[in-house]
Amino acid sequence: MDTLLKNKWSSAGLFLGAFALTLSLLHVNLGPFAAPPATLEIVVAEQVSAIKKGIIAGLKGEKTLIPAKNNTHNIDDILDCIEIGSAVIAMLLAFIAGMCKESHWSVTGSLAFGMATLGLHIFLFSVGLIFFILLLVVILFILSNFLF
Repeated sequence: MDTLLKNKWSSAGLFLGAFALTLSLLHVNLGPFAAPPATLEIVVAEQVSAIKKGIIAGLKGEKTLIPAKNNTHNIDDILDCIEIGSAVIAMLLAFIAGMCKESHWSVTGSLAFGMATLGLHIFLFSVGLIFFILLLVVILFILSNFLF
């Protein structure tokens, strides 16, 4: 307990970085938590229905009310922001702890947890980007074989 009290900045960074890494690993393994987006058929059917109601109301001389869009926040986006924000704060706390000449081990641990969290997000983004590029290349290859 004495070590935690001596190294306040780096201990706070350790706890925040460990929280960020744990939250991001749980989010990756158990997520996504948000409901899947509506299918294309449902979106098109809703738009066609809205147009039909608007035309009928216009022919009757009634005013059409345009419903306001509901900007609900996605729980997955919120979790991503919390993970990345707490990792960055953990790294800032490690920097402050290093400037205050706190324990090398706790400063290194705080940096490691923060960088591991950001590294996980970068890794997942790059894997998704690579698979997108591979899918695009396969689609272009198939289309070029059909065209030529």
